[in-house]
Amino acid sequence: MKNPYLWTIAIFLVVIELYSVLPTKIENFNNEKYFERQDIARGVIHVHSVFSDGGGSPRDIADAASEAGLDFVVLTDHNTDEAKKRGFEKNYGKTDLFVEMESSTPVGHAISFFSESSALKNMTGEKIVSATYQQFLNNERYSGLFSAIAHPSNVKMPWGRLDQFPEGLEVVNFDSSWRRQLSDSPLQFLVTIGIYPFNAFLSAVRFFEIYPKDLAAWDEMTSRGPGHFAYLAHDTHSKVKINPSQFFRWPDYLETFKLASNVLFLSGPKAQDFESRKIQYYKSLREGRVAIHYHSVYPFLSNRWEMRCEGQEYGPGDVISVSKKCEAIVHTPKTPFDKAIRVIKNGEVVKEWLLPAESTASETLPLVSPGSYRIEVWAKLHTALRLALSEPVPYVFYSHIYLQ
Repeated sequence: MKNPYLWTIAIFLVVIELYSVLPTKIENFNNEKYFERQDIARGVIHVHSVFSDGGGSPRDIADAASEAGLDFVVLTDHNTDEAKKRGFEKNYGKTDLFVEMESSTPVGHAISFFSESSALKNMTGEKIVSATYQQFLNNERYSGLFSAIAHPSNVKMPWGRLDQFPEGLEVVNFDSSWRRQLSDSPLQFLVTIGIYPFNAFLSAVRFFEIYPKDLAAWDEMTSRGPGHFAYLAHDTHSKVKINPSQFFRWPDYLETFKLASNVLFLSGPKAQDFESRKIQYYKSLREGRVAIHYHSVYPFLSNRWEMRCEGQEYGPGDVISVSKKCEAIVHTPKTPFDKAIRVIKNGEVVKEWLLPAESTASETLPLVSPGSYRIEVWAKLHTALRLALSEPVPYVFYSHIYLQ
């Protein structure tokens, strides 16, 4: 290109494209005015430490979660609960660190929430793996043990038995997201990585795409009835090997924790002591009282999804008699972007509408037929030329309410 003006125009267009999507400016990420509700808890599930293939200590992970404004983080090292045995399961200022385990079962990896099972107390990692698998097969039951399918569609280690489900499912797994983009489109992956030094936020949202097969598995699981849960997994290792003895810490725990989290809807204010909070949080998780929230896109604020039936209000995880007259209420706040809102019933989109950026509104929908209902809220973000980013990105995904 000999003409210098064409070079100037090309560079100008690249700059416009790279910086036309930037994160919302929030003066203080931990500012309580953005997290004023006391009946919710925000947290990260599925993280690895030096006790398996992670790059940081449990303390590093807890400190990063605290700086990201999270109430809890669930550490899940591979086939070991060494962090628990060494006393790392405790409160770290603003954040509780719970220790569970990622189990390598014969059909794939599962997150074993074993720590409340008296039968598995002081058991070896091998025993916990076996118990998780046997309970999945319905051969044995262990009181207090529940599990979730880890990275069901990971390109290296997919789950092999989606004909049946344990209690839970990772409907989003960040580690799987980048692996899938690398496998499906190496060029897109290189573009995503190339954008990172210039605009880390734009690079991150290019990984936010949710795999349709995992959404379908979520709906298939919940179509079998209540008592199931789904969540977003970070699967952060913060470790890239250079050679067998050397590595560097990337992506940083804090960087990934600032991207998104799980919102648990509690039955009351957060409990005052560590053990009570753990019971309270796990109860909400197991009952499916969860929303997946991409807080790097925008804070949660007054987002709400509920059903109102003859004067009573119900939220994610609740089961309602079909004999009642119900209406669904979806509330979203003012945002810097337009929002696409979808109502999903039994895996099918039954209504979709666009809410302008400056609108704060509750959409009320009459519901008369039974089914499992959930809500998706997408941020209508795109770059100036729609080359680096053209599709909406997820903002808030709510778990199901059951009308039976």
